[in-house]
Amino acid sequence: MATGPAPVLLVDALNVAYWCGAPPTLRLPLGLAIGLLGQGSCVGLIFDASAGYQLPASEHTVFTQLLQSPTLALQVPSGHSADRELLTQAKAMKAAVISRDRFRQHRRKFRSIVGSPTRSLSGGVMGDQIHVPQLGLSCPLPADIEQAWAAWRALGAKLEQQGALDSRGADPA
Repeated sequence: MATGPAPVLLVDALNVAYWCGAPPTLRLPLGLAIGLLGQGSCVGLIFDASAGYQLPASEHTVFTQLLQSPTLALQVPSGHSADRELLTQAKAMKAAVISRDRFRQHRRKFRSIVGSPTRSLSGGVMGDQIHVPQLGLSCPLPADIEQAWAAWRALGAKLEQQGALDSRGADPA
């Protein structure tokens, strides 16, 4: 039985990090990405330039290590719009975006994504589960950053094989 290509999903990582409220935590985007990779999706995490300032100090080391995998995670340079970068990459890759952001200011330029029920996906956390209903995804929320990072690293080579981002990083245009 032939299967199609793996779906490409780009995660608005700082937005997802706030799904449990403030302060944001990497447990959410990492847990979500682990669940998506487990379903066979290609995944990319795109962070705002301010992510390092907004994340708790206890997560800075993990954040720095995460950014060492440019096919999996990138931080948009200061002065550039993370939303625009996310939507530009999603358009180029025909990817779906996971975020609670409605991207209203980008609706005109990215009509094929913004507001599309198949390309603009939302989710949330109920109990200890991360849910993205449009994907039928329900995956565990890691208990703490150490558990999230250990699960991420345990995926090993699968991470690089299923990374969705261009290894050159963000386009500053």
